Amino acid sequence: MQPSRQSLKGYQEIRMKFSSSWTFMLTSLGFAAGFGSVWRFPYLVFKNGGGTFLIPYFILVFTLAIPLFFLEVGLGQCKGIGMAHLLDIEKPMLKGFGYVGIVICAYISTYYNLIMAYSLRYLWESFKYPIPWLESIIEQNKPFSRDYFYDSIVQISTCITDLNHIIWGLFIAYIVSLIIVYFCIKEGVETSGKIAIVTATSPYILLMILLIRGLMLEGSSEGIYFLFKPDFVKLFNPSVWVDAANQVIFQMSVGQAILCLYGSYRKKDDNLSNFSFAIPLLTALCGMLAGLVVFSYIGHVSFKFNVSISQLPLSGPDLAFVLYPAILAQMPMPNLWCILFFLVLLMLGIDTQFGFVDGIAGTIEDIYLGEVIVCGYKLTVQQVRLSVCSILGVIGLIYCTDIGFYLLSFVDTFGTNVSFMLGVLFEVFYFGSKERFEKLKMDLEKYGNYVPWLIEFSLTKLCHYTVIVLLIISVISQIKSSLDYSFHVVLIGWFISFSPFIAAIKIYIENRNKIDMSNNDLDIELLTKQVQQ
Repeated sequence: MQPSRQSLKGYQEIRMKFSSSWTFMLTSLGFAAGFGSVWRFPYLVFKNGGGTFLIPYFILVFTLAIPLFFLEVGLGQCKGIGMAHLLDIEKPMLKGFGYVGIVICAYISTYYNLIMAYSLRYLWESFKYPIPWLESIIEQNKPFSRDYFYDSIVQISTCITDLNHIIWGLFIAYIVSLIIVYFCIKEGVETSGKIAIVTATSPYILLMILLIRGLMLEGSSEGIYFLFKPDFVKLFNPSVWVDAANQVIFQMSVGQAILCLYGSYRKKDDNLSNFSFAIPLLTALCGMLAGLVVFSYIGHVSFKFNVSISQLPLSGPDLAFVLYPAILAQMPMPNLWCILFFLVLLMLGIDTQFGFVDGIAGTIEDIYLGEVIVCGYKLTVQQVRLSVCSILGVIGLIYCTDIGFYLLSFVDTFGTNVSFMLGVLFEVFYFGSKERFEKLKMDLEKYGNYVPWLIEFSLTKLCHYTVIVLLIISVISQIKSSLDYSFHVVLIGWFISFSPFIAAIKIYIENRNKIDMSNNDLDIELLTKQVQQ
């Protein structure tokens, strides 16, 4: 690629913008409220003491998620540029760390699109009568069956190294989901922001419909009570606080550089503090709503089949693609409820993919100041996004094989946990330092945005310790997860974990050496002049 002839100031003047603050809010809300709100949050509440878990969860929403959201959006809003270019201008030696979040987003977006493909396949099958996965449930006379998901949709092999064939139906769904995302974001945030009015609000409406139906089922109250019944002993268990912190960071989508990019599409005087509180809180409420929906139906299944709730598959893909479809398929008008549920999943996935693809494409455009020139040809906004979607589609081929489900779990383990926490750690220590935060504070106040005391205290003091503890726990957790794989697979996994930082450190060393060489040349020049004198 060739360097841009555009100036930074000129690029910022023509750079795309959100049409309004509400468009920004809906886009950010849709990006944050993803699959984790539906299958991860309800399980963690259940696992960690029901209503007791909500105490550390909401404490960390206020002391971690809201401050980080404020920081990232505020940086983009003040500087009018994304994280990567922002660091390049401010401290070129550290510009590589501006790409860390985007590299992690690239990892996540590949398997996130796979989950969208699962949702699309199920949505398609939900129009058939009878419901295809109902047959195995009836044959086994159980409340649910894993056969349809693992044998028909995933066609799972024996292990991660046992690659046999491509699942073409899944690959087509993968490509279709990318095509949907492309047409939604091809014009940038100007278009995706308007589409988010539908995609960001629809999941809440559909979840409310599912909740009303769930509350009408016999035994639903027992499920909701089971979800929220307190176990205050667990409040003193450190793992509960760690789970809450991890959920808050992942659910709110902070630390991925996307929110900084979204902030750069806002006007400098747009209100910041109100949205920084509203968006994380609404995202948390989405998780609460999903929890009520899930456990109202689970309570009904427990009552109907006399099965303990603790014996049901309540975590990860099993909840979304095994248990829940089984519950809905055994209700009156099963097709309607299955279609509604998988529309919810698809909408949640599309919104988050908006953020990932837009974030990658927007960062590329920032690097080249809007002039992405390849072989003398300047790519348009649409072509940059088409290129990103095409690359994801090529990568998706390996995910759409019989080892794809293993790869999803593998990349989710090694591509996000440790690298994600390291990226947040850099962000907190660099931008949360007293000198730099004071500078940001002055920039914000210049445009009428004042920093609430809770956010300032958290960013300059509290977040530092919280993220260090989270990083330590993440490393320990990833080491434990490594025991499930062979040695050479583990090496690949840890390389994926540190790969975003390898390039960043390489850029730092190269720039440091250039500075040292410049200083040496300057010293020699001064010494030569002194000798001549």
